[in-house]
Amino acid sequence: MRDKINIFYIILGIGIGIILTSLIFTLKPKIKYVDYSDDEIIKKAKELGMVSVKEKIELNEEKDKRETDEKEDTKEEIILFRVENDDTLTSVADRLLKKGLIANKEDFIQFAKYKEADKKLRTGDYKLEKNSSYNEIIKILIKSE
Repeated sequence: MRDKINIFYIILGIGIGIILTSLIFTLKPKIKYVDYSDDEIIKKAKELGMVSVKEKIELNEEKDKRETDEKEDTKEEIILFRVENDDTLTSVADRLLKKGLIANKEDFIQFAKYKEADKKLRTGDYKLEKNSSYNEIIKILIKSE
């Protein structure tokens, strides 16, 4: 009988403690709220090394234009590439990286998803130039024959 009374008082004490604690923090919270503008958030993100997808694509397109101008002056190496029936974007990116056609697998996958090319890959054999841009590679791989 005595154990039942002790348990009752313990549970009652815990309940009263929870109620008092929540009342104290409701009346005087120690939370500091800071409202940041969109510009401040973007500035902080850039300081941390984050880049938006749109900026990355614009940089890639500018790079593509420069590379296209350079390609006209030099003869490029052609590499044969095959897309199998059951290939995914990841497996295609792996093989492109192994053949030296792309520099970064994750960037290529992100770019292809942005261009919605991950669902449009066509099976077949392709001739790709060694220093082709991501955009050029994707255009070739989704082109229907």
